[in-house]
Amino acid sequence: MDETILLVDDDAALLEVTSIVLASEGYRVLTAEDGIEALRILGREGLDLVVLDIMLPRMSGFEVLKKMREHSDVPVVLLTAKSQSVDKVVGLELGADDYITKPFDTKELLARIKAILRRFGQDGRGREGLLRLGPLELDPNGYTVSRSGEALDLTPTEFKILALLMRRPGQAFTRAQISEAVSTGSHYLASRYIDVHISRLRAKVERDPSRPEIIQTVPSVGYRAARPV
Repeated sequence: MDETILLVDDDAALLEVTSIVLASEGYRVLTAEDGIEALRILGREGLDLVVLDIMLPRMSGFEVLKKMREHSDVPVVLLTAKSQSVDKVVGLELGADDYITKPFDTKELLARIKAILRRFGQDGRGREGLLRLGPLELDPNGYTVSRSGEALDLTPTEFKILALLMRRPGQAFTRAQISEAVSTGSHYLASRYIDVHISRLRAKVERDPSRPEIIQTVPSVGYRAARPV
């Protein structure tokens, strides 16, 4: 195991304990105590995952995430306050892939991290052919998506949702089914958060997001990819 994980939190004790746990599992662990340092590390290191606290000095976790998503699709787990559900929605809208509330059990965080890396293909098992639907082409192995030959910048969760729908065009998936398919841990992605990801995804893949042709809404059920014509 040689995946590199960046922990970003201004709590030095939390960084130390969490680093020890992750390092004992074979991960290479980097740490930053503020957002500016986190972005510096991101710029010079090849990261496989970032654990990012929202409440940071000098630059908030939301600001860091927004800047990260301008040029990186590395998976991000947000650390949120237990009572602030709005933080989870905002984080997902900005491109976070999972969240865990503080205080947290390091075993739960470790389980989330392992699940994310496994689901985003770090285990390298299995290869799959290109998926095509209308102007979209998705490569499950290279983790790339293009529309009419133009590359699209999707977050890992957006990519997984799109791949799920494109593998079975015409099949309706409930929000619960989508959540289960892209889940990286228990209590991850409540149904209302699936709508947030779908909205962001449509903004990237649809010609007119207000009139979606590729990702269709199935009333009272969920979503489906359009059947090829």
